[in-house]
Amino acid sequence: MCMHRTWVEIKELALSSNIQTLRSLIGNGAVFCAVVKANAYGHGLKEVARIARRNGVDAFAVDCIEDALILRDLFPTSLIIVLGYTMSERFHEAIREQIDLTLYDLEGLREAEAAASKSALPARVHLKIETGTSRQGVSMDDLPDLLNLFRESKYLQLIGVSTHFANIEDTTNTEYATLQYHRFTEALELVRTFELEPEYIHCACSAAILLYPQTYGTLVRAGIAMYGIWSSAMVEETMHKQSISCELQPVLSWKTRIAQVKSIPGGTPIGYGLTEIVQKRSRIAVLPVGYWDGYDRRLSSRGEVLIAGYRCKVMGRVNMNMIMVDVSSVPNVQKNQEVILIGKDARNMITADAMAQKISTIPYEVLARINASIPRIVV
Repeated sequence: MCMHRTWVEIKELALSSNIQTLRSLIGNGAVFCAVVKANAYGHGLKEVARIARRNGVDAFAVDCIEDALILRDLFPTSLIIVLGYTMSERFHEAIREQIDLTLYDLEGLREAEAAASKSALPARVHLKIETGTSRQGVSMDDLPDLLNLFRESKYLQLIGVSTHFANIEDTTNTEYATLQYHRFTEALELVRTFELEPEYIHCACSAAILLYPQTYGTLVRAGIAMYGIWSSAMVEETMHKQSISCELQPVLSWKTRIAQVKSIPGGTPIGYGLTEIVQKRSRIAVLPVGYWDGYDRRLSSRGEVLIAGYRCKVMGRVNMNMIMVDVSSVPNVQKNQEVILIGKDARNMITADAMAQKISTIPYEVLARINASIPRIVV
């Protein structure tokens, strides 16, 4: 019996299957890079990375230098890319550990060059191109100055060139994604005029891996699809319409236990604010999970959990550390009984996508916000 009151289970077979499925689409022409930012989309950084490595994955992308250093301790020779912002004060650590940095302005490049010079080691850089997300990235107008610095510096290595699509998940209108890809190819042509040959050309995210092989470059970034979640319903529908074979298996289940069961008479209010009142005599179970754990407060009086195959409604407000659910229809419900927040049993299923739809968000957020302090158990 699991000794935790709330925990996350990571299915190794499902994750392994997803990795192999995506790699079969990619073939041997591009490096498979596992995106494990945001605690591996809530699944557990170390747990997911170790499974991926056992499946032959040797390239990882994270958001921050802290996560990159954790991975470097695990995998001394793997390719590790920091996709997000790194403060210049941390550049020396990345350089020392041969961690690749994403940079996109002259100031950052000069700071990286200075840190590399002090270390007498090269800074490994991926240059992010702004093609239409209005986030990180260098514009085409500013790109020549950065490329000239790469060409002249003996301490800056242009390891990769990348960009990111803004709405490639919208398969009903691909004009903007096509425009972005055109801008990216123009940037690559300019890079080559400076006689620079970066090893890694990458722009393909999960949706692009599934539908647009022309975007693969020499490295693809497998994110949400690796965890068995479709990046959008439109992507899944388009895959089926095009008869592209791809079975993704959800990797994560989120579980808790019943802390208390009580019977209450009709007319009794439930929880803070007295927002819900039972209409008849009911049995209520108290569960030790709340918004601190990542169970969204917007699921108040709307969410459902699974107990012994029965769907049980959340009653009243989601609290910081607990929720109450109606177990009136569940026979022989007991303290310490297992409860499924996300996952499936023999009769029913609650997916991250279904939970996201209830609160008008996306499964990325639902999963990434599961508190990192909750144990992740590989099963």
